[in-house]
Amino acid sequence: MIIDQDSCIGCEECLCTCPVNAIQMENDCAFIEEESCVECGNCLRVADCPVEAISQDELGWPRIIRKCFSDNHFQWPQKLRYSLGYGRGTEECKTNDRTGKFKKGDVGLIVELGRPSTGAYLSDAEKVAKASIASGASMASDTPFTGLLKDPANATLPDDLRVQKVLSCIVEGLVPLSNLKASLQALRRVSQEIDTVFSLGLITRVNEGFELPIKDTVNVAGFKMEAACKVNVGLGKPLCLE
Repeated sequence: MIIDQDSCIGCEECLCTCPVNAIQMENDCAFIEEESCVECGNCLRVADCPVEAISQDELGWPRIIRKCFSDNHFQWPQKLRYSLGYGRGTEECKTNDRTGKFKKGDVGLIVELGRPSTGAYLSDAEKVAKASIASGASMASDTPFTGLLKDPANATLPDDLRVQKVLSCIVEGLVPLSNLKASLQALRRVSQEIDTVFSLGLITRVNEGFELPIKDTVNVAGFKMEAACKVNVGLGKPLCLE
């Protein structure tokens, strides 16, 4: 994103529209700090600049990745190795009654870095993925983040992608229930090594009586669990039968 310095009248209407505070004032004009900007496009859509000084400049590789992960109105280019269409993650955790991706004894990991207003460098997502793999988890093979990895088995990103800052990045994985405690402890450790925040979601099948099989493990690992259910009805898709 860019702000035309010759057109800007310094009204400051755009400042509050940036979720990562990349828009600053200098010499009575607004400007966008290139390194801080995650290319979400929010300023262009929301600020309603009275002189139309805000525009989207042409994005090349690898900066276009910022927009892919940060702007839900932007469609992933087909040339990328993984192209979901729109967004930062996949929907399997909400459609498990249809996909059957998570079996009994499995725990799905959803680690979302950066939101709502901190942002995250992809290097932080790489650290989270590496810590998860080291603790016995496996990374999902068909998500936007893993699609960028040059070495998926070791969660290694290309050098030019590590320095890209995005509004949010979701690391998705799968861990056996027997390894869940180790995975949670690894995430707690890596949380001290990254320069952002993350939210953690765990996806599991419930036992008879709607008992959560992960409850005791989560408590022992020192996490406070908020049980919730989010289901996409998946109209037109058959139920998964085991």
